[in-house]
Amino acid sequence: MLDEILATTLVTALDQVDRTERLRERERRSTRQNARLEEFASVVSHDLRNPLNVAEGRLELASRKCDSEHLTAVSSAHDRMSELIDELLTLARAYDAQVERVPVELDSFVRNCWTNVETDPARLDILTGRTIRADEGRLKRLLENLLRNAVEHGSTSPRSDSRGDAVEHGSTSSRTGSDDAVEHGSDGDRVAIMAGALDDGFYVEDDAPGIPPEERESIFEYGYSTTSAGTGLGLAIAQQCAEIHGWEISVTDGTDGGARFEITGVEITEG
Repeated sequence: MLDEILATTLVTALDQVDRTERLRERERRSTRQNARLEEFASVVSHDLRNPLNVAEGRLELASRKCDSEHLTAVSSAHDRMSELIDELLTLARAYDAQVERVPVELDSFVRNCWTNVETDPARLDILTGRTIRADEGRLKRLLENLLRNAVEHGSTSPRSDSRGDAVEHGSTSSRTGSDDAVEHGSDGDRVAIMAGALDDGFYVEDDAPGIPPEERESIFEYGYSTTSAGTGLGLAIAQQCAEIHGWEISVTDGTDGGARFEITGVEITEG
């Protein structure tokens, strides 16, 4: 009996030592990775941003002397480069700060994120009724990237105006009742997007053609994009922001055949 107790104690102690060593090794790898990411972020912010600033200054001077469509194209290219730099910095520095979770009323938070998404004609319906605990900065990046992705890849099919709390981008028409509306575009060409609740999280879906099952494993990879205008980093950033919280993000079919991004494992405080 004593031998069995000693053996069990020894096995438990060895397991604890092994777990501790694995934890220390993960911490060492994490430290090395963070150092590399910080070095990368420094290179991006200095070695790429500075030449871009010089080029933008030269472009402004050239624009004063002549008006050419070629200069407009150069300006668009500069904007594209600046966007890529910003998203690379977001990826590189995402793990630097601690996750500071606070109660977030999801409906109003999604509505605020929506106002930051400058996109094509679109309509957003918000029906979560949830308060969750999340890091506001990272949740903002997650939602803005999902919303932007939904609009950029959305269809132009019309959708019923019957759903609840609608926020729209486009026209200046007013609405009454429960709809808090700011519109973009006419009813006929509006992309329909919805944010809703899950048992342990929330989702964002659209009414686009959707994502084929064989491509769903690839969409969160760096550089994946189906449009020439996309950076291929938006969904990677969204996944990163979810993982930092300890959440899971997955894609499936939407209610109307589009893409539905589900975020689960979320701590819900109300709703």
